[in-house]
Amino acid sequence: MRAVQARPCPTTPPVLVARHPAQARSRNGRTEKKRPSADKSADPASALTIARPTPGLCMAFLSGTHDPLLVSVSIGIAVLAGYTALDLTGRIRAAQGATAWGWLLAGALSMGSGIWAMHFVGMLAFDLPIEMGYRVDLTAASWLLAVLGSVLGLRLATAPTLHRHHHLSGTVFITTAIVGMHYTGMAAMDMRPAISYDPFWVCVSIGVALAASYGALRIAFSHSQSGFMDKTLAALALGGAVVGMHYTAMQAAQFPIGSVCGAVTAISTPWLAFLITNTALLLLACALVAGALDRRLQNRTAEHMAALERMSDQLRHANRHDSLTNLGNRVLLRERLNLAIEHAARTGSGFALIALDVDNFKQLNDNLGHDYGDDILRRVGAALYQSVRPQDTAVRMGSDEFSLIVVSNQGDEALEHVSERLLAAVRSVGAGRTRLSASLGLACYPADGKTAPALMKSADIALHNAKQAGRDRYAFFTFEQTAGLERDFVIRNELNAAIASGEIRPHYQPKYDVATRQLVGCEALARWHHPVRGKLSPGEFIMVAEQSNQINDLQMSMLRQICRDVRAWRDAGRVVPPIAFNLSAMCLRNTALPDILLGTLDEFGLSSDDLICEITETAAIAELAATLKTLRGLRACGIRIALDDFGTGLSSMSYLRDLPIDQLKIDRTFISQLTSPSEHGRMIVDAVINLAHAMDLEVVAEGVEEESQLVQLQQMHCDQVQGYLFSPALSADEFVRLTQRAPQTKVVPIKDHASAV
Repeated sequence: MRAVQARPCPTTPPVLVARHPAQARSRNGRTEKKRPSADKSADPASALTIARPTPGLCMAFLSGTHDPLLVSVSIGIAVLAGYTALDLTGRIRAAQGATAWGWLLAGALSMGSGIWAMHFVGMLAFDLPIEMGYRVDLTAASWLLAVLGSVLGLRLATAPTLHRHHHLSGTVFITTAIVGMHYTGMAAMDMRPAISYDPFWVCVSIGVALAASYGALRIAFSHSQSGFMDKTLAALALGGAVVGMHYTAMQAAQFPIGSVCGAVTAISTPWLAFLITNTALLLLACALVAGALDRRLQNRTAEHMAALERMSDQLRHANRHDSLTNLGNRVLLRERLNLAIEHAARTGSGFALIALDVDNFKQLNDNLGHDYGDDILRRVGAALYQSVRPQDTAVRMGSDEFSLIVVSNQGDEALEHVSERLLAAVRSVGAGRTRLSASLGLACYPADGKTAPALMKSADIALHNAKQAGRDRYAFFTFEQTAGLERDFVIRNELNAAIASGEIRPHYQPKYDVATRQLVGCEALARWHHPVRGKLSPGEFIMVAEQSNQINDLQMSMLRQICRDVRAWRDAGRVVPPIAFNLSAMCLRNTALPDILLGTLDEFGLSSDDLICEITETAAIAELAATLKTLRGLRACGIRIALDDFGTGLSSMSYLRDLPIDQLKIDRTFISQLTSPSEHGRMIVDAVINLAHAMDLEVVAEGVEEESQLVQLQQMHCDQVQGYLFSPALSADEFVRLTQRAPQTKVVPIKDHASAV
């Protein structure tokens, strides 16, 4: 190792080179300090020698060497500290509040301490031919500077939203920390005279620190999740910044001949080496252990969070979907409906809300079982889902009720095609298994409502009208329907009170023998004497009573009033013919009906011959098994049965064969065709009469209003007739006056003696 090196200069004047008398060469080449001689005669001038520099040289400096082992240790500390710092700060984005600041400070402490430790281990690797030491205050200041610069740099580099200026600012702060720490640590040597620096190499050292720091931050924090390789590359770059800056800066440092370290007595080199090594190892070990524990905790927390998220998704799905069909439910419908309204209002587009009910599902469910009914609902839900587009929404509202949101700007014609497709889809579900159909009601935004409740109400009104029109069809909402629905709502609320107070009473329409024109019976028809609206016909409240499940109460009330009237007439000595009494489909499902009727007849002292039960063709066929059981029970009690409105339902010869009936009533729609030019109507009526007589059934023609109709029915040998030609439905008092006539008296049509009734 050379103790003196010369630097070039433009001139070469002679210089004095001072060599301290205590400095001498050791045998191994290192400069050792010797104690001054005790010889007082020694001439101080002997400590000075004139050194004539080589031509072109102007000044001489001390030259040092580096220990390769300690250099390797310093590099390892720098890289390990960088990895530890980046690993800790990589958790900042996943943390919040004080936790995030904690990880930031831990990362900055690791980075700053690693920079500081690397510097001083590097200094320990540097050997000069003088005794070295470091001041405590500047040494601590250099460590603090490194940590503070790391805090600021990492804080900027780990901002929630990273931009280019964040990386640049972070790079500047980290470079400042590295450079400031290095030169502050160099100043802690307290060299006399002061160390001089080559400006070129100083600039190079700063450039190395800037470039390497920027690369490290870009690699480490450019992605939301940095892996092991990213962190390793970033740590190598960051370690390269520290090491490159340090050893480049050491190249810039110049120690003049005769320099003395003023901090020799402050911190001894061996003690400092021990302190730095153990501190660095302890700090990095603690940081790595903390990182490993946190990583384990973070992984476990992530697993729990993923499980909670899955459970949350399942709960959210269950809250918005029907468990049976996996379609949406009411909650999802309201959400999607509000979104559709917002979108349509913003874009000026439109959509339709469709309310759909499966026709007669309750009867199907009761007859075939709930498991079969659930399977039907699942199949209907799947069919509806496959019949709409991805942008449409299908939900199950409950029981057999479904709703659909259909996005369409093509007008009613497109919606008609959608409705036909939905009806066909429901029919296909029952194909080969049971007859299945549905009714649809459509409401369009914004014409039929501008809010979710208004659209749902309009769709329900339209659905109600589709059902009243005969089911297995669709209906668009019209504002005229609203008045009818509101009227039905009022009637529904008033019906119970009307039944209890006797406002609904039986009126009796006579039936006459066609051949003799004598009174042979009557049909009891309900009439509501409303205190405000006046007399209401059955068409205005019977359907409402059936839909609101009040029909049983109404019919039992009618039965008791009929029996009370007959008893009063009998007690007054009147001859009363059998009275026909209408039974609804709901009553026919009650297998206890025969006992109820017999009990009521016995209560008023009447017999089964006094009552004829009329059932409609549709009511009888809807639930044939239950109906047959009830009808056979009635026949066993001696009560006669008439099949009303024959020809308006699903007429079948098998029904006439299977149903235990005594009378067949031809509907007024066929009777009205007797006066038309076409012979088809007459042929149908004639065929029905002949068929009924062949099956030993009496035939009653309803709605006879003209004499020509009566004449034709007489020619066809029809048994009985009723209609306005003879008499409308009469109150009890009016009917009793009619029965005062002698039973054998020939009855003249009402148009000839209107004043008589």
